[in-house]
Amino acid sequence: MSKVGILGRRPARSTTSWLDWLRSLWRSACAWLTHLLAPAAPAAEPAAPSSRFEFELAPRSLRQDDSRTLGTHLLVELYGCNARTLERVAYVERALVQAAHESNAHIVSHFFHEFEPYGVSGVVVIEESHYTIHTWPEHRYAAVDLFYCAETVDAERALEVLRRAFEPEQMDVMLIRRGVLERTPG
Repeated sequence: MSKVGILGRRPARSTTSWLDWLRSLWRSACAWLTHLLAPAAPAAEPAAPSSRFEFELAPRSLRQDDSRTLGTHLLVELYGCNARTLERVAYVERALVQAAHESNAHIVSHFFHEFEPYGVSGVVVIEESHYTIHTWPEHRYAAVDLFYCAETVDAERALEVLRRAFEPEQMDVMLIRRGVLERTPG
């Protein structure tokens, strides 16, 4: 069974298979290795001009650098969340809107949709860009994007709100610099 909403079709999930278990084991092993090796990794150097993306895994700072880039995009993986917090639109909406407020973002609008049998997708449009979320309660997982284009946005506060709201066992963050000015024509 699937439900079609404004954000598209999302199939109902089946029970966990051995393949899902193997994928979960692989993710855990990768996360463990990343955590083990990250402290020893040197500080990220600016990407070469020929590189398509400038990104950092486990970034040391989440601040927007207006002198170098047009925007900062955080891809946030929330694993092992309290499944009940991911099921209903009212709770998820309240959490993401609160994250925007507490991070000093200026909310323009927001829209959220609850899927059947469960799960939520939503967006908070902010003057500085947007925050989005997609939840899979059956996997205790949420994918969050925080995209902002101003030094006044405090993404660390937004992440703390999300940590309190969804209670993840593991939170992975990847920072992508958007519109790197050395490569932007004009």
